Amino acid sequence: MNLLQLIHGTNIRRINEMSNKLAKDYLDEIDDFNLVKLNLKEHTIEALVDEAQILPMFSERKVIVVTDAFVFTGQKVRAEVKHNIDLLVEYLENKNDDTLIIFEVYSEKLDKRKKITKLMGKHGIVHEVKPMGENELKKFASEVFLENDIQITPNALNRLIAKTGVDYETVMNEIDKLVLYGDRELHIDDIEDVVSDSLDSNVFKLSELIIAGKKLEAVQLVRHLILQKEEPIKLLALITRQFRLMYQVKLLSSKGFDQAYIARTIKSHPYPVQLASRSVSGVSVDSLFKKIVKCRDIDYQMKSSYLDHQTLFETFILEV
Repeated sequence: MNLLQLIHGTNIRRINEMSNKLAKDYLDEIDDFNLVKLNLKEHTIEALVDEAQILPMFSERKVIVVTDAFVFTGQKVRAEVKHNIDLLVEYLENKNDDTLIIFEVYSEKLDKRKKITKLMGKHGIVHEVKPMGENELKKFASEVFLENDIQITPNALNRLIAKTGVDYETVMNEIDKLVLYGDRELHIDDIEDVVSDSLDSNVFKLSELIIAGKKLEAVQLVRHLILQKEEPIKLLALITRQFRLMYQVKLLSSKGFDQAYIARTIKSHPYPVQLASRSVSGVSVDSLFKKIVKCRDIDYQMKSSYLDHQTLFETFILEV
């Protein structure tokens, strides 16, 4: 195994899982003596290099997991320590110990102009954790259920994804709950009983209710979300974003572009584009544009008046 590994992406849970697998593959058995974790916001490069050269106790091998390894990105991060990057460059160029070092970088992109990033690409292995698509996430979820001797019906699996969105960490958290739920076979009713609707899922549902003219149901959903401590001004921002997505999808699809092209063009995950495309099939571009303008007007009122935000938001739903 290459003793320099770097994993980057925005899904911290998947990065942690991949990091743990690499550590287990190298160590066979993990204990407090052969696995060390250092956070680069709190520990210096000197501490990392020194630790790498200390022989492990009661073990032939050792792993250092370096979390928050922001030095490989262009991000400006407030850290408690200053880093000697030249020392890290020297270490990467001349590594001669048997310690496996795993850098966890919580960023979609690395700064490929940096010398340390180039050296990691030359001397180590760089893994990119990309967001999962709908089908990939369904396949992964099915495998997790099978590993736990649980069968899930296709409709239940579809409902799980619909309620949580295509978000790996959210889906995995809900799967953990379903495994503890105890049933060996999961149906759509089980999903409704156990799985929480994500905020994104509720915002999408709210936008659909508004477009369908189901205003009283939309107001009830807003009141439910406010009882869950969601702020009206935040909900307005999210519904504005949703209408803007729908507007872009409708506009581009009316010009003959497919969903994959639209997702790339507006820099969106394909799944929200797919959902938006279904929702706007019978809605005009002009109607969606007017909803965005109305959102802007209500946002101004919320920020410039002393009127109750919930009342303003509910009035907006009834008028839009």
